[in-house]
This record gives sequence, C-alpha cells and structure tokens, in this order.
Amino acid sequence: MTSWVEVEKSKVHRLFYPQVPVVVTVEFKNRIGGMPAIWCTPLSFNPPLIGVAVAPDHQTFKMLTGAKAFGINWLEYRYAKELAQLGQTSTQGITNKLTSVGLKTFEGKKTRQPLIEQSSATLECRLNQNHRMGTHELVVGEVLSAYARDSFDNYWDFTRYSPILYAGTNKRKGWIFMSTRGRKMTVPCAHSG
Repeated sequence: MTSWVEVEKSKVHRLFYPQVPVVVTVEFKNRIGGMPAIWCTPLSFNPPLIGVAVAPDHQTFKMLTGAKAFGINWLEYRYAKELAQLGQTSTQGITNKLTSVGLKTFEGKKTRQPLIEQSSATLECRLNQNHRMGTHELVVGEVLSAYARDSFDNYWDFTRYSPILYAGTNKRKGWIFMSTRGRKMTVPCAHSG
C-alpha cells in the first residue's frame, strides 16, 4: 500500500498540474498586453462565464480592468517558448507585448480586443466582475464569441491538436512544459514559483 505524504499548503496548486495555460490579451490606451494564465476555468453555461486568476499587480490586470474586455487564447506546444517569454516580459514601455515575443494579433469582432493569430482557439470576453481571492483577483468574463480551429469539433481532437501543458517551474532550470505527444521542454526563466 502506498503511504500518504503531506503537501505544504503553499504548494497545493501544484497538485492541479499539468494545466493547459491560456494567454489573456488586452488593448488599453493604445497598448497591447498579454500574459499566460495557468488558472482558468468555465464558471457558468448561461450566461457563458469564465474565470481567470490574475495577480492584481500585473500590468495586464490593470489594463483589462480599464478596458473592461479581454481575449483568451490557447496556443499549441510549438509556441511554448513564446508563452514563457510572454510571462517574463513586462508590458511597461512596450506598445505591443504580443508582437515583441513573436506572436501576431488580429482584432476581435465583438470587443475589438487583440486575439492571437497562432491560437488554436480564442474567446472574446466582456469583464463581468472581479473579486479578490487571497493573492489573486478572480476575473470573471462573459464570453461574447468563441472560435476554434478544425481540430475542435465539440471536443478537441488530440491527434491534430497538441496543447501546451504547463507542469510548473524548477528553480534551477526554468518553466517546464509537456505535450500530449510525450515531448518535454524546459525554458529558462528569470523567476520561479
């Protein structure tokens, strides 16, 4: 029989890994920002609501609460390095954070918020509400439109879609990403968590 090992309370979030991260995108005051978000979940069928946990000190959080709208984007495993770079690049002083890491954008039809061309799926969301939840804000978005590539037909076809799986960080090595096809990549990072 396997024995139980106590998990530190500060590490409980790691029990949920690997997670498929999303990229939150926003334009506010002629600046385009974005950030990877590991903690994102559907909250309601009707109206369609999603929740994203965002640290309130991030510039992207300030931009999306100002814009009152944002995009959600899913990237494939081949864009793991861009995702990591996006997570380590500050929006301050940059006109378009997404293009600065090699991602292309287009304007959403409903919100006019930036979405990522390389995405496998995107959502356009209107800010519904946000609530402080300890260290993070739970940002609730009402989904106004959703688009996906043909690798999605009511469910993902993992023979054609290979999402990024975020497995955490290693203090000595960096961000750890996996694919649904057994590949693994570590991208050096400036900070660990």
